[in-house]
Amino acid sequence: MLQESRNAEFTKSKVSELYLFDQRYRSEYGVIAGLDEAGRGPLAGPLVACAVILLPDFNSEILTDSKKLTDKTRRLLKPLIENSTEACSLGIVTASEIDQNRMAWAVRTSFRRAMAPISNKTDVFLVDGNSVANLESPSRFLIKGDSKSLSIAAASVIAKVTRDDIMLEAHCEYPEYGFHRHKGYGTAEHIAILNKLGPCPIHRMSFAPLSRMYQTGQMSLFPLDNPNSGKAAEIRAARYYENIGFKVLNRNWRSSSGEIDLIVQNDSTVFFVEVKSTLTNDEKLALEKIDNAKLKRIRNAAEEWMTSNDYQGECSIEAVLVTSKNLKRIPVG
Repeated sequence: MLQESRNAEFTKSKVSELYLFDQRYRSEYGVIAGLDEAGRGPLAGPLVACAVILLPDFNSEILTDSKKLTDKTRRLLKPLIENSTEACSLGIVTASEIDQNRMAWAVRTSFRRAMAPISNKTDVFLVDGNSVANLESPSRFLIKGDSKSLSIAAASVIAKVTRDDIMLEAHCEYPEYGFHRHKGYGTAEHIAILNKLGPCPIHRMSFAPLSRMYQTGQMSLFPLDNPNSGKAAEIRAARYYENIGFKVLNRNWRSSSGEIDLIVQNDSTVFFVEVKSTLTNDEKLALEKIDNAKLKRIRNAAEEWMTSNDYQGECSIEAVLVTSKNLKRIPVG
């Protein structure tokens, strides 16, 4: 009963101005579809566009521009919208695609991807914002359209909630970045985490401040300068071990003998891992840095770790070489 009363609030009979706006376009053009996107500004995650054809009699007094609604309200509206559509489709452009082609291309591509599945059902798309060239479907562009058209507002809600859910999934994969809170936007918290850890694979390397710090030409996770140069590689290496079934016991474990980048365990064996990275993909040069003196420090630090953890099982020392293309495990002693 409580859910039914909530649904009733969202489908009041009072006709909204946004509904009347759409009706005028229907009378002139025929079948209309609203189109909007979410995620132009964040430093991480995809751009998500949504195209939606609402049932002609769908009306909501509450539905408006998603930015004016709370997350709770958007999530209550989303299933109601989806159940009141003739068609709905999404167009998603990944962070790496944005980096490779830049934002103007990404917006046009997200719109095209959202339009394509329903273009044969639509006479005209009502699109939020400024004109976008080469969309290949009849379109009318409306500044602040998500505050004028019910169809665009509906598309904005679905696009926003869909993108937020993608970022919540990203939090599960990269929990250290706090994506569940800032959704990839450049908040003070997010910038502080980036300065500490470096980027992860879903960051937009072409966006400032990352574009000033990293080799955006390669879209790699490697910094241009030396401070924190190993952090991104260590994050990738730790995630690699987790993906192949290892447990990461420690990162940057320090002792009187030195530091061990990663300590991981698989079955009954503990591995002490030295992480090396290279921008030039020169494996030999990178591995030459693990000389006899370095190996001695790692062995001494490993012995200290085993003593402090009362560990008496099997152990091994290895290196992980992180390049712009892949990761490689290499036994070193």
